[in-house]
Amino acid sequence: MILAQLLRVAVDLVESVLDTLAGFESETSPVVTLYLDARPEQRATCKGFVESAAKEHEELLEDFDKIRAYIKNELNSSTQTVAIFSCTGDAPLFEAMQLEGAVDGHRLYIDREPHLFPLARLADQLGTYAALLLNTNSARLYVFSAGAAQRQQTVRNKKGKRVSAGGWSQARYQRRLENLHQKHIKEVASALEEAVREEQVRRVLVAGDDVAMPLLREHLSPSTRELLIEVGGLDMSAADAEVYRTTLDAFRDADIQTDAEWVSHVLNAYRARGLATVGVAGVKAALERGQVDRLLVPAIPTASAADQQSSGVDSAGTKEQRGQLDETAIEELVTLARRTDAHITFIEDARLLEPAKGVGAILRFRV
Repeated sequence: MILAQLLRVAVDLVESVLDTLAGFESETSPVVTLYLDARPEQRATCKGFVESAAKEHEELLEDFDKIRAYIKNELNSSTQTVAIFSCTGDAPLFEAMQLEGAVDGHRLYIDREPHLFPLARLADQLGTYAALLLNTNSARLYVFSAGAAQRQQTVRNKKGKRVSAGGWSQARYQRRLENLHQKHIKEVASALEEAVREEQVRRVLVAGDDVAMPLLREHLSPSTRELLIEVGGLDMSAADAEVYRTTLDAFRDADIQTDAEWVSHVLNAYRARGLATVGVAGVKAALERGQVDRLLVPAIPTASAADQQSSGVDSAGTKEQRGQLDETAIEELVTLARRTDAHITFIEDARLLEPAKGVGAILRFRV
């Protein structure tokens, strides 16, 4: 039996909004970009931050009226981050998103273009991954995206009953039981393949027993097998919240390892005069020519570019974790990458990028 429940679709929406915003510029009116930390311990300060910003920018009254109305009427109790983009110019804009992944502190940016860095970073940090709990009789499959459980499936096998028989009868029963296990694992593999294909899953975190895991690998495609990461500390009785916490930690650990591999790839290719470049000037020029396939930037800048911000923004990350680039430089590179369909990877340990002068890129072609 397979039960499926669609809980939240977020990644496609975030990507679509980022693409729309990356192409937006206003020649006649400023663009207001507002990020609010709406976690329970910060939510009480949201209204005060917005009111303070509105007083500082009275010329943007129409934008802030729309923002106030949205927060008053639309804000959900489960939301952790609100991102709002507003412009009342000749080409009007109003985009608002609520996400269950968190940003640190409230921030307001006023510019000719939307400010994408915090949203793009959040999308990268909380990308889509699958979590699978598995044995030979049952399975629980989740897809987590942008901090929210997106899909959950439960797959149960009809358990064979214990019998007292010997010889040929016992062997026949054993073969029947093995067939049931094979059918069950095949069904689980099919559900997992569908989730990977439809939800653009980046990794599959699996907690399975010694019998089920080899069977699962046997029934998966090579591309999906490459996504598997085995995790411990979970079994079929684990609560949903425990599954999320444990697998999210494993997902982040795996992403850190992947960060190191991407940086190593860029440095090796650059040193070999291959398809890579480093440093702000070289990367920016490559982005402007449409050469960049993947952009690598620090996840934590040296300084914020916000016009106004709460105290939580500056406290994000230790001094060692901060990159060599300020937020203005990262924002420019991120926007160029979105406009040219380049992938963006935010490197959580900025020290990895020091040999690359703070930023690197994998190129599509030479010029």
